[in-house]
Amino acid sequence: MAHALVFGASGLAGWGVVDQLLSNYPAEGTFAKVTALVNRPLTVAESYWPSPSPSRPKLNLVSNLNLAEGTVEEFTALLKGKVEDIADVTHAFYFAYRPEQDAEVEVAVNRGMLERAIGALNHLSPKLRFVVFPSGTKAYGIHIPGGVFTAPFRESMGRLPDPAGSTVFYYEFQDILKEQSKGSNWTWCDVRPDAVIGFVPNGSAFNLTAHWANYLSTYALVEGKGAKVPFPGTQSAYSALYNEASADIIARFSIWAALHPDKAGCGRIFNIADQARPSRMSERWPALAKYFGLEGIGPVDDPNVLKPGEFVKKHQCVLEEHGMKSNQVFKADFLDTYGYYLTSDRQLSLDKARAAGFSEEIDPASSWFKAFDRCKMAGMIPE
Repeated sequence: MAHALVFGASGLAGWGVVDQLLSNYPAEGTFAKVTALVNRPLTVAESYWPSPSPSRPKLNLVSNLNLAEGTVEEFTALLKGKVEDIADVTHAFYFAYRPEQDAEVEVAVNRGMLERAIGALNHLSPKLRFVVFPSGTKAYGIHIPGGVFTAPFRESMGRLPDPAGSTVFYYEFQDILKEQSKGSNWTWCDVRPDAVIGFVPNGSAFNLTAHWANYLSTYALVEGKGAKVPFPGTQSAYSALYNEASADIIARFSIWAALHPDKAGCGRIFNIADQARPSRMSERWPALAKYFGLEGIGPVDDPNVLKPGEFVKKHQCVLEEHGMKSNQVFKADFLDTYGYYLTSDRQLSLDKARAAGFSEEIDPASSWFKAFDRCKMAGMIPE
């Protein structure tokens, strides 16, 4: 029976991997055990994962596991002492990530984290068969003004040229996994989404869903139901093509890939999204606003309109009056720039994933609503 080890299990995509594994994806009995590794303190009760059941994989949650410290040997000893049945691990989902302000530091820190994890698994887990890690569309240069590649983005486009390429740690990951898997019984793949739609129980500075929920719920409380809420950004950003990827679809594809090494291994890269047809914020924004009882409209050219970060900060007391505590992890000012710098088409081709045999799709709007529902359930936004 398979034993899944999930690094970064309290992160946006990592949480989704554990959730899908405990929900018996792809079928009951596929995995016997799931070990979730997290850095920050977290209990099973606080996780909002499916409740323990004899019909589900056994969950082992290991908190306070810092990947960013020590040597490979020290981390190997730490993992051996903390993870029950580490020798039985068959599939590893490496979804850990540590952001840094300086790009070079970020590359170095995250490279070291992966080296510790894979070095430890090579020593401790002889049954390991597959490793999955998620990259993102930064690999296509969406953060570079003017862009590098022309959408739709395809995995065959290759790496960004330097100096931009040297700031993308995904490439370092690919090189490490290629080298570390030589002569081993395991293989690996790189799963590549764009914007990730999902839920995490203890906050994430990169959770776009929580940022929108925080802003729109505040807007509805202040301006009232039925109020018009402009998209905070430019018309070009409002009209640009892109694909959302829910944490659910990322998790499902990652699990599918791990179970099909012949189709997904050998370092293959796969774009992934909820559906192959791209969307625009002009399509999504009205639906998101409607969930909160608002009328979502396009951008307005009015310097007096407060940006999301300014609006939430000004009206923080309104959220607190409704029982919502100020949570600095949910930073509405992340949205202040989101609609201004992602102004070009950045849609992904899913041809490679489809050719490999993965054809599942999820309605993107339902992914947003499901994540909003979970935020309400966890008391992060008002009912």
